[in-house]
Amino acid sequence: MIFETIIFAFIAIGIAIYYNKCWLCEIKYYIIGFIYHLHDIFSIRHNKIELLSKPNKIAIVTGGSRGIGMEVVKKLLQCDMEVIIACRTINTGENLILEMRKSGITSGRAKVYKLDNTSLKSVREFATKIKADYDKIHILINNAGIMFPSKYNKTEDGYEEQWTVNYLSHFLLTSLLLPLLKVGGNPGECSRIVNVTSCAHDISTIDFDYIINCSEKTFCKHASYGQSKLAQTMFTIILQRLLNEKSLNILVYAVHPGIVRTDLFKNTLIGNNKWMMAAWKTPDKGATPIVYATVSTDIETKGGIYISNCRELAVPSLALDKEIQKQLFELSLKQVHLENFFQYL
Repeated sequence: MIFETIIFAFIAIGIAIYYNKCWLCEIKYYIIGFIYHLHDIFSIRHNKIELLSKPNKIAIVTGGSRGIGMEVVKKLLQCDMEVIIACRTINTGENLILEMRKSGITSGRAKVYKLDNTSLKSVREFATKIKADYDKIHILINNAGIMFPSKYNKTEDGYEEQWTVNYLSHFLLTSLLLPLLKVGGNPGECSRIVNVTSCAHDISTIDFDYIINCSEKTFCKHASYGQSKLAQTMFTIILQRLLNEKSLNILVYAVHPGIVRTDLFKNTLIGNNKWMMAAWKTPDKGATPIVYATVSTDIETKGGIYISNCRELAVPSLALDKEIQKQLFELSLKQVHLENFFQYL
């Protein structure tokens, strides 16, 4: 199977070089994807989590109606939590709940709230509704994401779609919900924020000129996706430091689910040849490290880390660059129209 994967990777690289203007980025993706696929194979014994009962916990999962997010919701319900599914289409989330109940998952409580991560207005409306209905939350899983759209898309706020959905909307949502997370945490058991990132951060950079001026002419779907995921990882590190400085009982984690066969790959060569994904992780296995970061007591005193297959991994050196961190944070505040990330506390 590994030999076949190598052959497929070389074929894909050849096609990418011939057809794609972002061929260099695409080559890097196939290489890093293969490396992390091997990591998934050799770390399979670590990729597990005990689903302990936590009936008093309230969790939010963005993008919780499909793919890995759906599997995360299932596992949290099995922990007897109250789970808020944040998704674009209410009916989709409600149908998911019915299907899960029919499948035998009877524990926990599930609710659906509308959230469109392409719109910062929708993020604010979602947060307002959550604050009206809840006085605290314990877990925020920033999972919603898109990858490699077939064309350049600009959101209503004027930013490239992957940047908005994967990173910027979650940056804003986290700030808006900090008051509820603060109430939900205590010294013995902190609230948790889980940012679902990607191994793509290992091969990415933060190009501020590109982020600000990205257009149809300059757009590279691979570069844009990688920057959004590197930004998520950097945000995890920055935010944990700021939370510690304020002595808030909130932990933040960045999690790579693994190389998982989901419809995220629908606009790729591999996505159009699904047999090539046969050896990849299932969505259920991809959800496991996310749930690990959500409930494991092993990391209760250690926030700001990057997790893959339920184990801490080193972050790319660029993510630790203090100057780039500062620039990223300032730009993010400006783009979501916040004066201060903690202004709602």
